[in-house]
Amino acid sequence: MEKKIKQNDLNWKQKFASEIDEFRKKAYELDNLMPKRYCFVLTNLCNLACDFCYQYRTKLKNSLNAEDWIKVIDQLPENSRVTLTGGEPLTLKNFEKVFLKVVDKHECNIICNGLLLSEELIDILLSSKNFKVLSISIDNRKNKIRKLANVNEKKWDEKWSHAEKMMLYFQKRKKELNHDSCILDAKTCVLDDNADELLDIHKYCVEDLQCDTHSYQFLKGSPILGCDYMYQFDDIFEKSSAYKYKNWDKIKKQLNLIKVYNYENNKVAFMKPKMDELIGNNDPISEKKLDVLNFSEHRKENFLPCAQPWASVHINNDGIVFPCLAVSIGNVREKKLKDIIFDEQFKKFKKVLKSSGTVEACNRCDWLQPNQ
Repeated sequence: MEKKIKQNDLNWKQKFASEIDEFRKKAYELDNLMPKRYCFVLTNLCNLACDFCYQYRTKLKNSLNAEDWIKVIDQLPENSRVTLTGGEPLTLKNFEKVFLKVVDKHECNIICNGLLLSEELIDILLSSKNFKVLSISIDNRKNKIRKLANVNEKKWDEKWSHAEKMMLYFQKRKKELNHDSCILDAKTCVLDDNADELLDIHKYCVEDLQCDTHSYQFLKGSPILGCDYMYQFDDIFEKSSAYKYKNWDKIKKQLNLIKVYNYENNKVAFMKPKMDELIGNNDPISEKKLDVLNFSEHRKENFLPCAQPWASVHINNDGIVFPCLAVSIGNVREKKLKDIIFDEQFKKFKKVLKSSGTVEACNRCDWLQPNQ
């Protein structure tokens, strides 16, 4: 049975997703357009030490500073969508300058862990209608899975209590400023450790913390997927081995409970990769589609050919530009962004993807779409 969901929370997101999908198809066919989406890995430093994260958390030489990032922003095509992430992006010195430069001409998302938010920063973020998404990483109630390294439980509780207050302040200020096009999003990494808590986490996010949307992300199947260490081009063809969840049946049960809860309570959640819907109806999730995500190996026959690199690229904090997979296609310290996008190295990557649809390193990528 179908059910209408909260349109205020989804209208802009559906519009953007539709625009990106149309642009992706057009760019894939023409092969002469600059991407529309840019993911800025502002830093690989982080104030957390999550054991499931690929980031090295070691300061890279020649990291871009705020002024360097501003020069990159000047090279973006009109009306781009920029995601500011890391590491923990809020650790970048003069982060506010970078943000304000982005939203002057482009839409902006931020992915962070919430610990460094302040009322002053939130007011700056909400000062622009081009700010669209604040995503906070939350992996269980009170987020204790993401504890700081070498910090005792009491200290963590104090720090996370601050993050909770900031999220509630964000929603309060958003209403006061009538900033309806901006959402507060929670991102949860699906783990064996939280397998039987996924519904409880969802309730915590959308009820206690008032998050507008909630995304469930599965552990990446290859270290080449968007990390801060660059690999050789041929590494993308090497067989990868994704972590095989031990509590898979619990995970599937919880996802079905989430879907029913969303239907009954008019709440919003997604899974990445998007193997099935968690909104819109209370039909059981397709086990056939979902089970594909717990294979160790990448089985490309289960997925549609990917055109995401035609619409989106990453820029690392050392200036290296890379598509969805961590293989360098150039460096903004050495070349203009436009020259990198149309250079031979990126053309080589796109040619491979057009030929094969996906490659081994695409294992459990967020952008995969089921071929069924």
